Amino acid sequence: MTGRRIAALLAIVIGSVASIVPVAAMAQTDEAAAERAAREIQEARNQANEAAEAFFQAESDLDVLRDEVAGLERETDQLQTIVDRLRRDVESVAVSRFISSGASGIPLLTGIQAPQDQVQAEVFVDVLTNSGADVLDAYDIAQKQLVASQSELADRKRDIEAQQAVFVALQEQAEDEVARLRAFEEERLQDEAVQRALATRIAADRVQLEEQARREAEAAARAIPDPVVGLPTTTLVAPSPTVPGASATNDAGVDAEVDGVTTTPAETAPSTTEVPTNEGASGGTSGGRTGAGGSGSNARPIDTGAGYLDNIICPMPGSAFADTWGAPRSGGRSHQGVDMIAPRGIPIYAVTSGFATFKTNRLGGNAASLLGDNGNRYYYAHLDSYVGESRIVFQGDVIGYNGDTGNARFSTPHLHFEIRPGGGLPTNPYPTVRAAGC
Repeated sequence: MTGRRIAALLAIVIGSVASIVPVAAMAQTDEAAAERAAREIQEARNQANEAAEAFFQAESDLDVLRDEVAGLERETDQLQTIVDRLRRDVESVAVSRFISSGASGIPLLTGIQAPQDQVQAEVFVDVLTNSGADVLDAYDIAQKQLVASQSELADRKRDIEAQQAVFVALQEQAEDEVARLRAFEEERLQDEAVQRALATRIAADRVQLEEQARREAEAAARAIPDPVVGLPTTTLVAPSPTVPGASATNDAGVDAEVDGVTTTPAETAPSTTEVPTNEGASGGTSGGRTGAGGSGSNARPIDTGAGYLDNIICPMPGSAFADTWGAPRSGGRSHQGVDMIAPRGIPIYAVTSGFATFKTNRLGGNAASLLGDNGNRYYYAHLDSYVGESRIVFQGDVIGYNGDTGNARFSTPHLHFEIRPGGGLPTNPYPTVRAAGC
């Protein structure tokens, strides 16, 4: 074998080995790059959520200030009315004396500004000493209260102006962070490896949330005594008389009504009631997946005193949100959902299958109510527009687009999202939205 052929064979062998090694190294590099991109996406989401939290706090502070100003304005108006009435009373008490003394005003009202006011002051002392003391004291107190209220009102209005500037600045910052996040995700989530890496992170986050919820549920169960301890094992229920043709009534004396449908309880009959057993706090099952890459391993929602963890998809991906449950709102209200910031026109999805009803109201604007097949109700507010009419929807169907209708016209385009387990009272949706990978 000639030297040239040997060299050629060596080149083939070396090339083959070289072609194998970079493939493995490239796979590792791609995996590391995907993990790094997923981490960067999560960091961008955290940063956008922090900006959203600061904005929502500023919004809440502004609402509180506006309520305080409204209260102070009412108080000032009432004090002004009282002062005006007392002023007339003072004038009626003193008018004859001031006329007889040749005075043209009341010192308490005009002050001592000229030498002839000494005469008026003497008359005023006479009035105070004789018949007008109580009225004048009341007037003086009311006048001071009015001045103090007017001063506080002016201070609060200046506070509102300052807070409004903070509100606008934080709104711009939050909107910029959301735009940055959406561009970041659009660029990196085209890669399936990044999608898988991010899904793994979301699944791990949900596992932690589920474990935290379980610990809270166990702690709550230990803190609440068993309500059936000490009760007899059987309880006889006496029959209630019924009147033919009459409908059953609730405690208020009227037929019970749920979602516009009048219902009557079944006739009570003698029965033996067994001691109830606790079958868990979640009460039922919830279908659907947990969101992009969610574990989907536990179909049962987790209900605790601190929150509720449902199994749904993200109602509006690419948004920023914060835990604002219970935050003060205008009119003395408290927040009963989670607000999710995104540009106008972003699609909003059915978080589970069920029946979606579209309506408009004063606060929510264009709103949707989704009665899920899992028995829960989900409420969406401030939509810019709907997709279609009230209808059956499947999980992931687009039901509308993000907007600022209703009282959101004073804020920024966002989705107000509520969860009502079993169709009852709302519960904090923040853990669920977070677990859904929003």
